Amino acid sequence: MTIPADLKRSLSRLREVRARRPAEAESLAFAEWRDEMADVLDELAEWLLFESDREQAAAEAAAARAQAGEIRARLS
Repeated sequence: MTIPADLKRSLSRLREVRARRPAEAESLAFAEWRDEMADVLDELAEWLLFESDREQAAAEAAAARAQAGEIRARLS
């Protein structure tokens, strides 16, 4: 089975963003990274083959955005 080019690009981007994870979890940089991860997960969800995978990616994106908001709230 051939992996569609769009899915390959999204998976590659996910690996790139994941590799840039900041060390400090309670920082603005980490919150921004979580938002970026959410964007990547939303993009990935568009290309995943199975509905359950798409739903999981979307749920993980929502959780990442919520975590980013919580971090920002604690820092302000």
